[in-house]
Amino acid sequence: MTNDMQQIATLLLQKRDGKGDFGEISHLNGRECSKAVANQFLICCLLDFQQDADVAWEKGAALVKALGGAEGIWYAINAHSKGEWESRYEEFGKPHRFHWAYTRIWGIANAICARYDGDARNIWHGRSPYDALVHLRAVGAGDQISGMIVGALRESGQIQGATGDVKADVHVRRVFGRAIFGDEVEDVDAAKIIELTRQLHSADPWQLDWPLWNLGRSNCHQTNPDCKQCYLRIHCAYHRKHSDTSVMTPS
Repeated sequence: MTNDMQQIATLLLQKRDGKGDFGEISHLNGRECSKAVANQFLICCLLDFQQDADVAWEKGAALVKALGGAEGIWYAINAHSKGEWESRYEEFGKPHRFHWAYTRIWGIANAICARYDGDARNIWHGRSPYDALVHLRAVGAGDQISGMIVGALRESGQIQGATGDVKADVHVRRVFGRAIFGDEVEDVDAAKIIELTRQLHSADPWQLDWPLWNLGRSNCHQTNPDCKQCYLRIHCAYHRKHSDTSVMTPS
């Protein structure tokens, strides 16, 4: 690992005083989670990819309300045939910008009803982070979303132990790609980003997730990144490479 990479890791971890807001579950601080809170948390997480996080959580909450509340959300979805569910996409306000991402919720709901009695808590309660990850992937949550869910559950004290990986979303890939490689690499393979964050902080790569995501959202924009306000700029390969252009403001 280069000195710049070490410094980037140190700076990111120093900004670890914040964390992602995953709704009510984030404020439990280890207290017991209700079925309704767990179910709403999970369905919002399942929508939180390839669209703005705030939009995903707003639409998730609206979907829960439209289906009669979080307590019985999975059974309410399961009561539809697949065709009926697909046909209500617009009626439910297009919960995800991709129709297929909305449709997959139906299959996940069926699995949760069949295997976990319609209670999201049964996916992770009493399990290690690794086992919870396995169960989330098995119901169809996907690798990145499953990792994010486990990270959020660890932060909120709902599961204990072990380490977790970052969710290599567009913000994380952009910041990491620019800082380490000096290029626009938002399309870099997520597995490569995960492996590099493991090198940066092997004890618990998940600790890098929020600082990277927050930088991507607040400073390291897709266009016109605000490098002057970025605490990584001294060690950032992209800033060094482009500091003499009109897009960047030298430190």
